Amino acid sequence: MTLLAACVLAATAGAIVSASPAQAFGGETFGCRVAPGVILTWENPCYNNRPASVYNAGFSVNNLSGDGYTFSWSYSGPVLYVVAGCTPTASSCGLAVANSDALIYVTVTYSQGGQTATQSAIAAIRQYCGSQLC
Repeated sequence: MTLLAACVLAATAGAIVSASPAQAFGGETFGCRVAPGVILTWENPCYNNRPASVYNAGFSVNNLSGDGYTFSWSYSGPVLYVVAGCTPTASSCGLAVANSDALIYVTVTYSQGGQTATQSAIAAIRQYCGSQLC
């Protein structure tokens, strides 16, 4: 029995030592990117860089510290419709925006384990005339 307990303790200790440290609340980042496009990083502000009739301005909370988050999304500007997300359980929010000169302002408030934070980002949509910026 003692040998079994020692083996269980050794196995558990090895798992604890080899596990990566947990990230703490407060390390989250927030940014956006616009599709279609070639910029695949989350920026703030973000811009469109390809012609399209409708853009998907995607906003995302990144570097989450585990599970149990809730989200509250608000946005302003000439949004056509929600593409995806933007719900209390979604860490991202995709918004359709027409080909026009427009600024889309998005604010997200997120909570986990009794802690709350708020961040904002801007998508700047520049109107294209054909294949060139107007």
